[in-house]
Parts: sequence; structure tokens; C-alpha cells
Amino acid sequence: MYFSRLFSYLLHPIFMPFAGTIAYYIISPAYFSEEARKSVIIPVLILTLIVPVVLYFLLKNLGWVRSPELSGVEERKVPLYAAMPIIFIITRHITPATSSAELHYFFMGILVTLFLCLVLVLLKVKASIHMMGITGLTTFILGLSMHYRLNMTFLLAALILFTGIVASSRLYLKAHNIREISLGILLGAVPQAVIFPYWL
Repeated sequence: MYFSRLFSYLLHPIFMPFAGTIAYYIISPAYFSEEARKSVIIPVLILTLIVPVVLYFLLKNLGWVRSPELSGVEERKVPLYAAMPIIFIITRHITPATSSAELHYFFMGILVTLFLCLVLVLLKVKASIHMMGITGLTTFILGLSMHYRLNMTFLLAALILFTGIVASSRLYLKAHNIREISLGILLGAVPQAVIFPYWL
């Protein structure tokens, strides 16, 4: 139980956009000045980590959410409504396609995932946001390995292992069933994969 909760928090989907951004700058062989990196990394950190955390505590105090896991379908509406414009701002102003096509389309994939997740929520269908996060990141890293023709077998294997750990943890905690886990995997991976032709 303890380790399942630990992995659920350590691999929380809130970390995945920032993790993808950091991974891109580590993996990419392209040169970026320190100023250029900071102009992306710091805003992404603020918008995808700090702002959502502040928003979570605000919503919790208002009684609109109960836990960081957003276990109830209705709890997900407001966070998703808030997350979509944040990711749109990132794609439009922080990672435009002209400066970083890879990151731009990574966040476009995230935006599509969030939209599809919101559609499911409006239909009263629950899917694992944890699985969306980890599989979206894994698919993006796979895309980077193909784009730059780099052998990242160990990193991809580790991410697949983490994906399995997250899925097992969510099932063990009874936070999701197999269908919700499967939906999360599809919603995380497919948008990233569909966007591959635009930047690979």
C-alpha cells in the first residue's frame, strides 16, 4: 500500500510535461543557449507545476476536489478546464513550432489528451490520468529517439517499467479498473504518436 501510494505521487501526471521538457534539452543534440533554455524551462515549471499546485489547494479549500488524484469524475472538470488554456499558452507563446517543433508538438499532444479526457468526463467516463501522463511521456521519448536516431533502449525500458509500476499501483489501490487503465494508456500515447509526422 505504501509503495503504491509513493509511486502514484512520484509519477503523478503533473510532473510529466516538465519531465518531457527537461528530457528534450538533455537528449537533443541541437545547441541552445542558457538563456534560451531558461526562457522555456522556467515558464513551463511555473505553469505546469506551481500554478496547478496553487490551484489544487484553492479548489480543495472550496470543496471542489478531495485529493490530488482527482478520483471522482466530477472532480476533474475544473482542473481540466484550467489545464487546457495553460497548455495552449505554452504551445502558442513558450514553445512555438518555429523555435522548437519537438516541444511544440509534445505540448500539442498533451492538449489533445486533455481535451479527450474532458470529453470522457462530460460523458461520465473515467480514465486514468496517471497512465495518460506516463505513456504520453514515454511516447514522446520514443519519438525523440527516432527523430535523432539515438539508441535510448535503457531509458525507454525504464519508462515502460515505470508505466507498469504506475498501472499496478493504481489497480492495487483500487483507483482504477482495467478499462480505465487501458483508456488512459490510449489517451496518453495515441495523440503523441499521431502527431509524429509533423516533427519526425
